[in-house]
Amino acid sequence: MTPLEESLQRALAAGPAGGPAWLREGRERAAASFRASGLPHTRLEEWRFTSLQGLAPSALVSAGASAAGDVAALAELGRIPAGEARFVLVNGRLREDLSARGGLPAGVIAVGLARAWAEQPELLRGRLGRHAGVDRHPFVALNTALMEDGVLLHVPAGAVVEAPIHLVFVSDAAGAAAMSHPRVLVVAGEGARFTVAEHWLGRGDGLYLANGVAELLLADGAQVEHYTLQDQGPRAFHFGALFTEQGAGAKLRIHGLSLGARLSRTEIHSRLLGEGATIDLTGLAMLSGQQLSDVHSVVEHAVPRCETVESYKAILDGHSRGVFAGRIRVLQGAQKTQAFQQSSSLLLSEDALIDTMPQLEIFADDVKCGHGGAVGQLDEAALFYLRSRGIPEDEARTLLVWAFASEMVGLVASPALRARARHAVAARLPAGARLLEAA
Repeated sequence: MTPLEESLQRALAAGPAGGPAWLREGRERAAASFRASGLPHTRLEEWRFTSLQGLAPSALVSAGASAAGDVAALAELGRIPAGEARFVLVNGRLREDLSARGGLPAGVIAVGLARAWAEQPELLRGRLGRHAGVDRHPFVALNTALMEDGVLLHVPAGAVVEAPIHLVFVSDAAGAAAMSHPRVLVVAGEGARFTVAEHWLGRGDGLYLANGVAELLLADGAQVEHYTLQDQGPRAFHFGALFTEQGAGAKLRIHGLSLGARLSRTEIHSRLLGEGATIDLTGLAMLSGQQLSDVHSVVEHAVPRCETVESYKAILDGHSRGVFAGRIRVLQGAQKTQAFQQSSSLLLSEDALIDTMPQLEIFADDVKCGHGGAVGQLDEAALFYLRSRGIPEDEARTLLVWAFASEMVGLVASPALRARARHAVAARLPAGARLLEAA
């Protein structure tokens, strides 16, 4: 047994205490599931390109409350417009002193999970863990067994929240290698409309594990946009799982920007359960050095007349590696389905590598579905043209890379979030500062 496995078994044996009986039972089931399956390995089909060997020698400890995390949290708060709701979690625990409801309208419930299952357990029972199964997802099982806090966001029927609701997750890597397992539950009532933005950040250059799970439950006619900006530390291991369910006519947009962490894996599992539901899944990964980014998505069409549009891009430099595995399943009876999936990757180095696997599983006969994948390098003719006009090479390469990435940045609807994404992407380009000056 590796130091990592031993430390996880100790954490499961200690386990978090408290909560109603159904929560304790759920934690016990999740712990039993993780003990039975163990950590994923490359012999499993869904993990064959993503090895955890870099984490195996590390003995992790549960992250404690940290005042040092204030530095990173407060720096992040400066980038969130004043008046917008923010909920800051340091090492997986909600910090009320750093959080603010902003202009959330009356009727919107936004509280820490630890407080919710103590004071309002009826809002969680039957919802928390309903779709986020622990049997086939080891890190989801680990999160369920060890979660101590998180955020409950309940937007009632008909409510409209114009400004994004920010969830800021800060990991403080000072001292021993730490792990945190925050949990998010978002419930959108009929016709509700709002935006949720997750910011994942790390303080320091130490090794740590951030393992988050979010569940989004959309009632009929709800419209939700969900954004994720992952900008963890250089030695971080980030695991994020997003489980969604949609009722009739519900519209969901999921957009991810993955920039940091030594290894990051994103799993998206979506079910379209009501006719006329639509989902857009988009994302951009920018990798360099020895970074690895793995995106796995499964969208299940269970009823007729639903639509999926999925598009992911990756930019890889150095010895980095990317993985994209997207699956769209059209179940029997889900006629009139429309679904399209696309993966595009730009390799800036001969040593960079991408494994892309768009997949369709269709069990209905009256559908319009397609998928595709493209992998390429910078256009040497375009680079030569820019150089011939007196543009230095680093600026010319930056312009071409930005032309590839800008489509994904432009998909961010909120002006403030879009500006944040633009700065984050430009900061990783050789002449990004000049690009921002010219914008």
